Amino acid sequence: MSETDPNTYIAPALQRGLAILELFTPQRRTLSLTDIAKALGIGRASAYRLVFTLEHLGYIGRVGDGKSYRLAPRSMQLGYHYLSGLDGIEVAIPYIDGLRDSTQISAHMAVRDGTEIVYVYRAHSHMTLSSNIAVGYRLPAHATAMGRMLLSGLTDEAIAQLYTGVRLDRYSDTTAVTLTSLIQEVAEDRKRGWTMNRSSFVSGIVAIAAAIRDHRGEVIAAINLSGPSAVMDQPATLDHLRTKVVETADAISHQLGYLPRG
Repeated sequence: MSETDPNTYIAPALQRGLAILELFTPQRRTLSLTDIAKALGIGRASAYRLVFTLEHLGYIGRVGDGKSYRLAPRSMQLGYHYLSGLDGIEVAIPYIDGLRDSTQISAHMAVRDGTEIVYVYRAHSHMTLSSNIAVGYRLPAHATAMGRMLLSGLTDEAIAQLYTGVRLDRYSDTTAVTLTSLIQEVAEDRKRGWTMNRSSFVSGIVAIAAAIRDHRGEVIAAINLSGPSAVMDQPATLDHLRTKVVETADAISHQLGYLPRG
């Protein structure tokens, strides 16, 4: 086997242990041993050893009658350490909170991980119908407003390479499902400096997003406002909210040392 083959150095037990942690989502907060074994394609005995180890180390814990598991506080530390190491998040938080306070609409910040976005901050609004996406949640970049703004930091060639062999699933009538249409949409977003999605994943929810750049001018994150269309989807209101999102993103970028040319 070649020394350049990554499988040479992969530890299967560690890989499976991490895979177990990734099985837990906001939609599926608890899992049984059977659920875990089935998802990993392994026997119950092997799954039990992995689960026992994670439980012993404090990454998962038992719930209810003791036959199901959920993430434990120590697993949260991994996310907190990741968030604390992100460039700009501490700078961005007061601005995102201010965006939420001035609009009374939920505001978020996300970064890109491959073809997905990861929510890294959420300023929650108390509207009856508002975004309920939690920190750590992942969504496909091609089908989200923040995702498209994150992709706008890439060249057309880089986007094409990123999505080579990747299927673009449809989540709404406006989702780009071909590479050509995605590149075209992102090019328009890049030129405009902001983008908007209607009912991408939840019917009746509108999202307006803009990109955050660092001192090198590279897109490192995106922010959005996400709320009910009944509140947001009026021409005058949309113009006001779009201006607020872009101004907030620009202010964060400025604090990170970005100086736009011209």
